[in-house]
Amino acid sequence: MQKIRLGNMELDALFALEESEAGVLTLSDLARTMHLSQEQAWKLASRLVRKKRLIRLKRGIYLFAPMKAGKKGIWTEDAFATVPKLMEGKEYYISFWSALNHYGLTEQIPVTVQVVTTSRLRTLDALQTRFEFTKVRRLGEWRDEMIGDKAVKVATIEQLVLDCLSLPEKSGGVKEASKALWTARKRLDWKKLEALASSSSDAARRRLGYLSELLGMRKLKPGEIVGWRWLDPSAPKRALNRSVKWGLLLNIPEKELLEWRDLR
Repeated sequence: MQKIRLGNMELDALFALEESEAGVLTLSDLARTMHLSQEQAWKLASRLVRKKRLIRLKRGIYLFAPMKAGKKGIWTEDAFATVPKLMEGKEYYISFWSALNHYGLTEQIPVTVQVVTTSRLRTLDALQTRFEFTKVRRLGEWRDEMIGDKAVKVATIEQLVLDCLSLPEKSGGVKEASKALWTARKRLDWKKLEALASSSSDAARRRLGYLSELLGMRKLKPGEIVGWRWLDPSAPKRALNRSVKWGLLLNIPEKELLEWRDLR
């Protein structure tokens, strides 16, 4: 069995990171902790990655594997808690299925952390988790959620509902969005939801109005309706019926949108 030997600087770095209970860190964090230049920090980080004491998440960002991670350096933090460092100051919040699970609005356990951001970023696989990024022109409403001792931006419940209705394919389709809307009914601020809907996508506003009536929750004003939208763009494009009021082509049977309530 190959023995892993650590030099004095590497040991000093590990003790310092262990003492500070470091989690995700950047090269700048390492340079500051060890009083090194960026080039020296990069060389040190490269050695620690080879010796499995740092786990490289992406260029310049690492997860510290403390001594309790063992010789193989197998170590994970809560995946949500890594997102602020991964975003490096970029605008973001967690949404879709990831946030539905966080708020207890779905029984599904996602294996992907879905991040909404104004930046274009590639999907990233790290820490046995996939980080998926959805680019938008303007960020919606979010709140800070404490994950351990880390503040992580997560869509508010009202924004989450609209995100799921804007891009149903990101959260299991309109049927799953319908379940989330019903489950969250006592936690929703309807004034806020309607205000957010007015500046959301036209399709999300229509779907919200249709589902709110179908579930017997609220009757919203449709406003000006021009043209047709699919109720669920992630389902087969075959119109089973139409909602003239909301300008929706109904490609999911009403019974299917409600049958989950009978199973509870």
